[in-house]
Amino acid sequence: MMTPSLRSKIRNGTLVMLALAVLLGALALPEIYRLGGAIRETLHRNYVSIEAARQMQMALYGLQLAQRDGKLSTALPIGRERFLHWNGVELGDITEVGEDQLAKDIDQRGHRLLAELSSANPSAHDDEFAQLHDLLDKLSEMNSDAMFRADSRAYRIGWHVTSEFALGLVALLVFGAALSWTIAWSIARPLDELAGRLRSFSLRGPSSRLGNQPLAELEAVASEFNKMAERLEEFNKLNVGRIIYEKNKTEAIIESLEDGIVLLDAEGVVAHINELAGIILSVEKEDALGSHFDDLSSNHQHYLRVRAALRGASNSGPLAHQTEVSLYVRGREHFYLLKPVPLRHSDGQSFGTILILQDITFLRDKDRARTNLVATLSHELKTPLTSLGMAGELLERSNHLDPKQQELIDVVREETERLRQLADGLLNLARGEAAAITVGNVRLDFAQLVAAVAETFAIQAEQKRVKLVTNISEPSLEAHGDPVKLSWVLSNLISNALRYTPSGGEIAIAAQRVDSQMQLTVADTGPGIAPEIRDRIFERFTQWGASTYVTGSAGLGLAIAKDIVEAHGGRIFVESGEGGSTFTVRLPITGHA
Repeated sequence: MMTPSLRSKIRNGTLVMLALAVLLGALALPEIYRLGGAIRETLHRNYVSIEAARQMQMALYGLQLAQRDGKLSTALPIGRERFLHWNGVELGDITEVGEDQLAKDIDQRGHRLLAELSSANPSAHDDEFAQLHDLLDKLSEMNSDAMFRADSRAYRIGWHVTSEFALGLVALLVFGAALSWTIAWSIARPLDELAGRLRSFSLRGPSSRLGNQPLAELEAVASEFNKMAERLEEFNKLNVGRIIYEKNKTEAIIESLEDGIVLLDAEGVVAHINELAGIILSVEKEDALGSHFDDLSSNHQHYLRVRAALRGASNSGPLAHQTEVSLYVRGREHFYLLKPVPLRHSDGQSFGTILILQDITFLRDKDRARTNLVATLSHELKTPLTSLGMAGELLERSNHLDPKQQELIDVVREETERLRQLADGLLNLARGEAAAITVGNVRLDFAQLVAAVAETFAIQAEQKRVKLVTNISEPSLEAHGDPVKLSWVLSNLISNALRYTPSGGEIAIAAQRVDSQMQLTVADTGPGIAPEIRDRIFERFTQWGASTYVTGSAGLGLAIAKDIVEAHGGRIFVESGEGGSTFTVRLPITGHA
């Protein structure tokens, strides 16, 4: 015999309840329809008869008053028409027993009275008016009684329908309660049995089995429980000690590594984490094991950065930007780089991920040493270069130089300037590779800053025969920022413009307010920037050639300028074409964070 399912029992019970509801509706709807018909008939036809009697009485009263006042000839046409109209309505709306004879009597008496009133010498007809009024009162009373009877009939039908609905609802309630109790009993008893077996379940010795169940769904649960018990008994027969030994050995190897290791299963749950990874992420090993990596109880910035990087990698493939963290651990500052390594079966299916926080402290030490060396060399070069420059200027001021000597002095001055630019480039390289550019935040006047920086390039522009124009929208343009570093940015843009602008060209420097920002622009009339490198112009070591290009730069100025502008919370961009290039710097007026 096939075991019934919970689904079939609920379905059958629902169908029975639906059949009872349909039967109840089939019995009640005709009664409701009759109730509506009785009310409609009562409110319409009897009301029409009562209204007709009232209108005829009003017409008679009007004629009677007009006769007394001597105005019968004027009121008679209107009164006759009104009386005859409603008399015709009543003759066509006979609904009650005896109403037909009463209506005919009213019709006859009314016509006779109207004929007498229309004669040449009408006399008083108070008796005829009184008789007609009595007949009309009887007509109204007859229809009023009919309305009360119809109302009683409607009340009886409504009570009958209410009783039928009440009995039907009680039957549905009783049936639903019985069905619910039966289903609940069929489910609760086997589940209690299953809970008891699970509480007494043990890996040692044979496990108990569940018997046949009253429902198909519970039978499936019992079957799976019995299969699980069989598999656990087989698992108990394995060499558990060997497995534990291998597990401990693997954990010992992971703990001995100098890198942080976090092992995640396919669902992202932490299966293992070594001590160093716990220190880096600021989590306890006991709290992390068995928890989802995204839900670890840590608000440390290292954990938040690693979690955000993993989420980004899951959405866009491999990590676009590697995450690096630094912290003081084991007696000194260390640097770690996140490297997620997916674990895959032989068929390519993933079964977890290893998060490796690789120790790159040695590499960072090498970078720091190289940066310090470059900075030292560039600084030491500046002193002799300054002396050489001053010596060249003193010799140039002498009036005892022949053309050949003057040519040699020009070469010395030019090469000294080139070496100075190279030293500045090396120093900027060292500065640019620092962790972050720090900028001041003081109140300054951009109008004065632009004028002062432009003044320093006046002699160079004159020597090269380039017109230098400044355009400041207001006498005072106050904002916040670092005057030294912003002066350097503006100097770099003007220096680049001088380098690429040919003789006879023009460089326009402008400063103005644009909404809530301060805008600085440096526009030249040079050859422009090639489209293939325009998008990379602010990257390090990017240079472009032109017919007026002066060699000697390292391609670092614009990259450092971009870092300084972004440190102020602003942005820098370039627009270039065949007629020249325009560099634009936009900075917030209220300062930076």
